[in-house]
Formats: sequence, structure tokens, C-alpha cells
Amino acid sequence: MPTSVREQILAAIVTATGGEYGVPPPESERDLPITIIEDGLEEASTNAYGYTEVLMPVAIGKAEASSSNDKGTMRAEAGELLAGIITTMFADETFGGLADGVEYDNGSIATEVGKFVFAEAQFTVRYHTVRGDPYTID
Repeated sequence: MPTSVREQILAAIVTATGGEYGVPPPESERDLPITIIEDGLEEASTNAYGYTEVLMPVAIGKAEASSSNDKGTMRAEAGELLAGIITTMFADETFGGLADGVEYDNGSIATEVGKFVFAEAQFTVRYHTVRGDPYTID
């Protein structure tokens, strides 16, 4: 059975980030580091050329053990996690020609003193398929 363009893109994002799709958040430091990928409700429209244009929201969260108890150091580490997520998503924003591009929508960081740092980024991945055929790009 073929794989839809949507699922191919999500698999490419999982590979690019070294993450996991749809896993629960970590419960302890033993579960770190972890990168979690989640997708959201897509928006779609059909254009005059017979293609369905799709906007797929994707959230990427990353958590790692902190190297320090210092608040400033922890904040800097969390900021670097966020920067790394963004850089990874734009390294090949077409994911090998599957997508039309990526937009960075928003991001945030958090720390838990003495334990871990966390970053989350929201993106919109733009792609298209042949109208009525989620398996075919062209």
C-alpha cells in the first residue's frame, strides 16, 4: 500500500529531528533527551490547477537534562534547543521535495531548576497533492 504525502512528510520530520511521533512527555530525567513531534488539524483548499493545497501544523518539543542549576545557563540551554529545532526544520524545508515549504509560527522555552530544559516550536508545513489523490504530488 502506498504512503500518503502527509505521512511521508511527517516521517521526514521525525528523521530530520531524530524525534518520535506522538509519544507522551517524559516523566523523569531518565527519559531524556527526547524530541516529540505532533501534528494538528490541517487546512486545505483546491486551486484552479487541480491541486489540493494543504497547511499542516506541526509542533516539535525537545527536552534535555540541564548541565547546570544556574538560571541563566539553563535559559541559554533552552534557547539553544529552540534554535536547533528551527535550524533543523529549515535545513531542507521541502523535505526532499515532498513539501512546498515551512513557516515558523511560534516557539517557547521552559526550565525546571536543576533538572531539565525544554523548547517547543510550532510550524506550518505547506504541501500539495493532486486533487482527490493524497498519494500524488504531481
